[in-house]
Amino acid sequence: AVGAVLCAVAMGGSAHMSFSMAAIMAAGGFYAWAKKGSKASLIAGSAVGALFLGSGLLIQSGQNKAGHLLALASSLALATGMGHRAIKTEKFMPAGLVATVGVASLLYQGKKVNEWWNE
Repeated sequence: AVGAVLCAVAMGGSAHMSFSMAAIMAAGGFYAWAKKGSKASLIAGSAVGALFLGSGLLIQSGQNKAGHLLALASSLALATGMGHRAIKTEKFMPAGLVATVGVASLLYQGKKVNEWWNE
């Protein structure tokens, strides 16, 4: 479903990171469900993907500050949640990788929030 929405949405500018994260999270959740039968991964991946999709749509509609704040909060939740899981399991895959992607998004979104803060 997210892939179809992304095809209809012109990705560009600072919304690109949010749309990319939406696709990655939804695809990862689907993959975990298909491979391991993990309903929790499917639900969490879809939910976080939906948050990133929403942030991208906000940014694209000109609500840059709100969109980047939503993406920042989503990135923080993703990085901390999956980082905790990676530390607990002592495995990089998949939690450590997802936490790393979350940190990268967190840094980017933090930079964008800072740029748009006084607008």
